[in-house]
Amino acid sequence: MSKKGQVTYNEIYQQPASFKGVNDTLRDIYEVLDKVFAEENHYDELIFTGCGTSLYIAQTAAYVFSSYTGISAKAVPCSELYFSPETYVKNKKVLVLPITRKSYTTEVRMAIDKVRSYPNVKSLAITCDPDSQKYNDYFILSPVSAEDSVIMTRSYSSMVYLAVIMSMYVAGKKDEIEAMADYDKIAEKMLSEVDELAKKIVEENPNLNLFITLGQGAFYGVANECMNKIKEMSISNTEAYYSLEYRHGPMSLVDENTLVVILSGTDSMEYESKLLTQLKGYGAVTVAIGQNVSEKMEDAHYKFDLNHGLSDMQYAPLAVFIGQFLGYHLALKKDVDADAPRHLTQAIVL
Repeated sequence: MSKKGQVTYNEIYQQPASFKGVNDTLRDIYEVLDKVFAEENHYDELIFTGCGTSLYIAQTAAYVFSSYTGISAKAVPCSELYFSPETYVKNKKVLVLPITRKSYTTEVRMAIDKVRSYPNVKSLAITCDPDSQKYNDYFILSPVSAEDSVIMTRSYSSMVYLAVIMSMYVAGKKDEIEAMADYDKIAEKMLSEVDELAKKIVEENPNLNLFITLGQGAFYGVANECMNKIKEMSISNTEAYYSLEYRHGPMSLVDENTLVVILSGTDSMEYESKLLTQLKGYGAVTVAIGQNVSEKMEDAHYKFDLNHGLSDMQYAPLAVFIGQFLGYHLALKKDVDADAPRHLTQAIVL
């Protein structure tokens, strides 16, 4: 008899194949991007949009795209785009990028149909479902990402990866894409290591009841997704914030039953290290993930170094592993079935 959550757990480990699927189809992706970002197309702004997990992809995607290209980009929930389209697209040349695992999520269709009724609005789907082409001008696809689980795992990370590649390509940074040629192998190594770390954290701290995930820049959207994975899989109380925002009120909840995970960026690590030390002083169990955290955030109870020679933005699709595995191991501990999260389905149809 298989363990509860086994389908989701297996799909977490299938993420390397999803990354390889993207890398194997780069020529197709570039062909689409050449059309979307042709010289005559000068967009005033890009709007990345999605619901739930896909919105968290949008948050990372908007940051990464703006950082690489200098073109204004923002993340907006599909519902907000539907109810207030003029606020975002009126009298502007805008590329809207819906991010979706399933093409039939109602709020995505509603939002895209609404904004495409405005002049000078085009849409480029970042998707796992080729049927997204039915209601978008263009689409780029993660071709090896189908999931049986309700919980998004490989679909999430592969679409973040797609967004990072898109940003690099548009910015003319193909060398940085080429540096990720072995991304699937890096992911494979990290998966087993992060799995063991998450299991260790859960086993050694049985009384945890509040889970906080923090990040800045490219890691903010990932922190939100880590929060979401822990919440969905294990039905636990979770919160996510920009790292330094956590001082401004929310940290009043911190005690010895709180786990704080900081996805630390190279530019923000000095300040995040001070925050971590402060939260540890309030009793929190602390986890630091980032480049050289063993050296620069030595106060952390648990540390995981991202040491494969990549940038923070290249690590963004991989940083989510800690949230996925914490969710899974907490669910096992609580005898909750991560394959059947309470009240949830693969796509929301209204």
